[in-house]
Amino acid sequence: MMSIPRFFTLFLFIVIINFAKGQTNIGKVIPNNVFSQIKKTKTSFNDISFQSVYFSTLMPKKTVFYELENLYGELGSFEKDKKVINSSIKTKGERLKLITSIVKKEKRVYVYISDKDDLNQETSIQNLQETLKKILMRKFVNDYIKELEKNIQKTDRKQNKIIRNNPNNLAMNSNIFYKIYQKKESKKIGLKSSLETLYEELEEAKIIFNSIK
Repeated sequence: MMSIPRFFTLFLFIVIINFAKGQTNIGKVIPNNVFSQIKKTKTSFNDISFQSVYFSTLMPKKTVFYELENLYGELGSFEKDKKVINSSIKTKGERLKLITSIVKKEKRVYVYISDKDDLNQETSIQNLQETLKKILMRKFVNDYIKELEKNIQKTDRKQNKIIRNNPNNLAMNSNIFYKIYQKKESKKIGLKSSLETLYEELEEAKIIFNSIK
């Protein structure tokens, strides 16, 4: 019988392996151009310029707004002022008063955040942007998982229909129905192969989703 310390070590090893696998394969689900690196720049907020921390993404602007407002709502309060969002939040014990601008330029959505004070709280804003970016990454992967599950259901229905109806074609005992039977049987094999591939993709996508923390 395996001892508790040895079992725990084995369990931890499996978790680490799966996490590393998810990090390694993340590019298979999220292309490199979907999210930019987090950088600094000077940005105009309602015609007043401040140093800010930003990143850009190819995800829809509406989705970015929704996830950002949810995040600010969980951490504190916010209000919209023309084209910006003013927020007062508390994260890791630190109180932050921020101004945020989300703009779309050349098919990309940019998220700019500033403390209106030459980025005296730059590290905290960087961490906040990392959190938002990971939330959006998980949203991206989760949407992909939902589409895989839809495809699996559709393929499974097609396969079950062939399994249910195809023996009747063979029972017709004619050359035409015999050919139909063989054609559908080969299609069934193709669907089975497709289904197996979809399940593999789904499992890998779930590993990637759980690795984004």
